[in-house]
Amino acid sequence: MDSEMVGGLCYRNSAASLHPMPTGTAVIRKANKATAAELAASIPALHQADGRQFNISVRTATDLSEHERAQIWGLFEENMYTLYINSSFGWAPRSKKREMFDARSRFIIASQEDNPPNVVAYTIFRFDREERQDVVYCYELQVSKNARHCGLGKLLTQKLSDIGATCGMEKVMLTVFKANQSAFSFYRSVGFSVDETSPDHPANLEGGVPHDTDYSILSILIP
Repeated sequence: MDSEMVGGLCYRNSAASLHPMPTGTAVIRKANKATAAELAASIPALHQADGRQFNISVRTATDLSEHERAQIWGLFEENMYTLYINSSFGWAPRSKKREMFDARSRFIIASQEDNPPNVVAYTIFRFDREERQDVVYCYELQVSKNARHCGLGKLLTQKLSDIGATCGMEKVMLTVFKANQSAFSFYRSVGFSVDETSPDHPANLEGGVPHDTDYSILSILIP
């Protein structure tokens, strides 16, 4: 994790989800058929930092054990509860769990060898169609407090781009609370910028005045 990161990272823009999602292009349909093993082909099985070793794995929602689901949710709640409570979205755990563990969700998980393994970081993503572009949409990127400063945030964002490149996606997108300044700093440090679809992008100003939203949509092009 970048040294400036001090909290949870991102969330999917629920407001954008009010628009019906198209069934997807042939590229997205093919990507959604990829197995966890196929998606993991470009991802190292191990990550080492500061004398610690982390196991990196890819899962589909149906692959997750109940223990993994509980740890994934617990880490999200620990990092994001206060941000949600103080946002326009509020705290809605039931709908958030449905979103996170939807059948289309894919997970890259960093864990340490305990019994059972301890999930210390993860990203949740889907292959989505956004404004006529095939994208990897990062729904969550969370790192536990005791696993920060180990490069896991940077590793996970890079692997989203790698998977996207393999599957023919055009960019990685995510939504972030404006109040989460540490997340903004982190994402900018790894190359993200405000996406043209974001309400606060200069192209979307109304009379020169930005939309009054508490989130921004960021993206990075996939080489």
